[in-house]
Amino acid sequence: MYKQFKRPAKQFATALFAAGMLGSAQHAAAEDLLDLYKLALQNDAVYLAAAEQYEAAKLNLPLAKSNFKPFVSAAGNLGRIRSDITGPNLTTDNNRISLDFDWPLYDRVNSIGIDQAELEVENARIQFEIAHDDLTLRLAESFFSLLGFQDGREVARRQRIAIKRQLDLATERLDVGLGTRTDLFDARARFQQADSDVITADIEINNALQALIEIINVTPETIAKLSDDAPLEFPEPNALSPWVDYAKINNLQVVAAGTDLMVARQEIDRQRAVRMPTLNLGASQRYSDTDISTGDNSSTSVGVFLNLPLYLGGTINLRTKQAGLQYNAFEQALDLAKRRAVSDTTVAFRAITSGISRVNALAEAVIAGENALQAKEEGFTAGLTTNIDVLDAQRDLTISSTDYLRAKYNFILSLLDLEQAVGDLGEEDILRINEWLTE
Repeated sequence: MYKQFKRPAKQFATALFAAGMLGSAQHAAAEDLLDLYKLALQNDAVYLAAAEQYEAAKLNLPLAKSNFKPFVSAAGNLGRIRSDITGPNLTTDNNRISLDFDWPLYDRVNSIGIDQAELEVENARIQFEIAHDDLTLRLAESFFSLLGFQDGREVARRQRIAIKRQLDLATERLDVGLGTRTDLFDARARFQQADSDVITADIEINNALQALIEIINVTPETIAKLSDDAPLEFPEPNALSPWVDYAKINNLQVVAAGTDLMVARQEIDRQRAVRMPTLNLGASQRYSDTDISTGDNSSTSVGVFLNLPLYLGGTINLRTKQAGLQYNAFEQALDLAKRRAVSDTTVAFRAITSGISRVNALAEAVIAGENALQAKEEGFTAGLTTNIDVLDAQRDLTISSTDYLRAKYNFILSLLDLEQAVGDLGEEDILRINEWLTE
């Protein structure tokens, strides 16, 4: 998972998006995280909407450049004029046609607009990367949440079996006069609670599965499990400071905020450039046909036109000041993005390091719980412990087992959180985690 800082070659939706949506009622044998990831790229509505927005944003640059391309327009009218001011009524033809050509040669405002458009397209690409990272995290969270609930159900099922065995023993002991009704009632109550836990686990699994289907738009037939020998890896480098320094530069939200700031800086220049002259090449052709004069009349004109704004009611100063205030706001947004990047990186890094310790501690707790349960069961058989002692040991083992499994999933999610915080989350992370899964 960890590597010396890199910029991943992310695979975006160009090819997958072109493949189109899969049917909403499809089923797929998507057994591992990579299969689900590929389905999500094709079917997640949030990601596909981001892809459309990116494609739309890419048109901003050719739109900005079109301001320096020639404009050609034509106009005309066909009509008759009727005049009856004095004398007999007079009706004449009134036909006119005009053709105008205008080619901007110099316009500082539009030139800056092209520079802004380039940055806006780049920002749209970054936003698309952010949407890709968001999809990756949502999928991983949904996937491991489903695994966690499946593990919880298995633990609850085993707990119910064990409590049922204790309930049967309590019944038998009471029948032969060795047990108490208190032991029987307590075992019966705990069995009913265990039965309820299994039902609750089934509901949680169904809810988690629906959340996954909402992303991939496909019902998976099976879900791969996390291998018992999945590694617990420390970050490399195993120090917080380098990760924080990298996040300040490469976190996608920071990069996007920096791009917004550059656009705002250019907006100040663009508003100031309104007072600069513009230069256009213009040509026109006019043709008219009336009965009043000598007949047809046509004219042609070609020239270079200079326009110099002298006074625009004070709007230039006001809009420049407004752009400056917006620039200050984007500076604050960039500073906030850096702070959040530092915070997210710190939280994720510490979650990884503490998560390894937690997983190891809970693994020991499971082993200790198993030994304690065995000892309590042997003591119960020998008459040294009560049925309640055995049930308590089973409950403690259930809690430790469930916490252990979910701690492993949370550790993996922390790995992805750290990659996202430093702007390095990519498909290779999915591939690495996928190697830790087993059928």
